[in-house]
Amino acid sequence: MLALVAGCGSKPANETGKQGNTSTTSNSNTNSDTKGEFKVALIAPGAVNDGGWNASALQGLNEIQAKLGAKIAYTEKVAPANYTQVIRTYARQGYNLIFGHSFDFDEAMKSVAPEFPNTQFVVINGSVTGPNLASTSFKFGELGYFTGMTAGLITKSNKVGVVAPMAAPTVTADIDTFKEGVAKVNPKASVAVSYVGSWEDIPKAKEAAKALLSQGNDVLLVMGNSFSIGVFQACKDANAKAIGWVTDQNFMAPDTIVTSGLQSVEALYLKIAETAKKGKLEPQHYVYGMKDGAQSLAPFKNVPQDVVDKVQSAVKDYLDGKFSIKTLY
Repeated sequence: MLALVAGCGSKPANETGKQGNTSTTSNSNTNSDTKGEFKVALIAPGAVNDGGWNASALQGLNEIQAKLGAKIAYTEKVAPANYTQVIRTYARQGYNLIFGHSFDFDEAMKSVAPEFPNTQFVVINGSVTGPNLASTSFKFGELGYFTGMTAGLITKSNKVGVVAPMAAPTVTADIDTFKEGVAKVNPKASVAVSYVGSWEDIPKAKEAAKALLSQGNDVLLVMGNSFSIGVFQACKDANAKAIGWVTDQNFMAPDTIVTSGLQSVEALYLKIAETAKKGKLEPQHYVYGMKDGAQSLAPFKNVPQDVVDKVQSAVKDYLDGKFSIKTLY
């Protein structure tokens, strides 16, 4: 499994650091409202082969290339200290649309955007806006509730845990509702939370998982990027169950991961790019949730059918407006 995060295969780049695919697709078969070539860049804080959050961004970028005929480029594993430098580099190279793939890009994008009024900037999971700056967020809290229900229903020890990167609002919103989901179906169950302090630190995350497992927690919600694979390995070794995040991560540990909270990052990227290409991207904060088809649960694996039925029934009731979930946005 470690092969998934070993060796990013990035091509050497200029001052932006490690840069990935920069291939172009002819615009001759597109209906672009943008004069000339439509160029889209992605800046990712982690490795784009992490099987989760950053990988989903690259998939979204590839969708933009395939369906909009855009020229694309990306820079991965960018440290916060280098955010503004990389953003400016892409803007100076004439990219029409630049994505920052984390709320961590809020301040950097807000700082650089006024310097390039003809460029569109978008922060994924951000909260900033400006004349040429937009941000998008998922309805944080929705997935936490239903993954919590799942954990509460399948635990045998009545102890479940969460391995999360940090106590940021976009993270804790889902942790809070995870606890509510657990309590809804299993009032006897407790929830323990361990913060790694990083999205990428595999050894540290694995040790955090081992600590939770040693305390009797037999189901773990895993909310990392690259570090998730270490937690899945710890769960597998302990014969415990895990719940993935962002993408369907069952392929990483098929007998261990029972479902994942899905965020349709690819669809979000394409929707934003289509709007930007038409010149209709508004300087606002776009929010997408389950009712928009932007969030859902991955297919269940290796869990009793009555658990599947209870969770799916709750999802339907939520979508039908029969109850509400407290979300960040």
